[in-house]
Amino acid sequence: MASADHPLLRPAVSLVYAALIAAALLAIDQIVQFMPGAWFNLLAACVIALSVTTVVLLSRTAWRRYREGLDRRALGWVGAALAATLLGGVAGIELADSAQLAAQISGADVRVTKPLIDSLPRPPGATVLNEQPGLADTESISEEIKAKDLNAVIPFYKVQLAKSGWVEDASSASTTTARFVKGTFIASIDLDPSSGSYALTVDRINPNLLGSPSASPASSP
Repeated sequence: MASADHPLLRPAVSLVYAALIAAALLAIDQIVQFMPGAWFNLLAACVIALSVTTVVLLSRTAWRRYREGLDRRALGWVGAALAATLLGGVAGIELADSAQLAAQISGADVRVTKPLIDSLPRPPGATVLNEQPGLADTESISEEIKAKDLNAVIPFYKVQLAKSGWVEDASSASTTTARFVKGTFIASIDLDPSSGSYALTVDRINPNLLGSPSASPASSP
């Protein structure tokens, strides 16, 4: 940078780059580990911010070279700025697509099922890892729950839910799944032995689908 720049400009830009790169690396790490959360959106936002910052810096440099009469060098800086703009545009498109997809796969109306799933009992020592609404136009909501003893989960719910008026659907029972019905509501339990966790899903029967439960999301990896 030229000496005419403010003395704090260089360290300020360095801090911005460091923060954005650190956030992007964190997002990549979480994505690789399949951790729940909007990590892809964070990564795309970081790429956009890095691109905008880079375009501004490159454009300033190109303008200075042009004013100095170094037209060829100015064109080189302009080309680099255009490349950064293209990268930011691609990240912006991906971010918009991700937002649209998220609205579809997590757009369920959970005003009724959210309080219901929160009121359900949990096995001793169980920890909720993740909560996710279901598909748009449904009322389903799911929780991924870590359990100390996965083998005791289904027996626990059979006893506890029966006390609250839930009835087990024996036709769908297996060693790793169980389903309970109470009025128009359905509570499903799916064990995942590989992770030591289970998915608890609460849904509401949609009368427009002839009594079939609306679609619900699978448990997070």
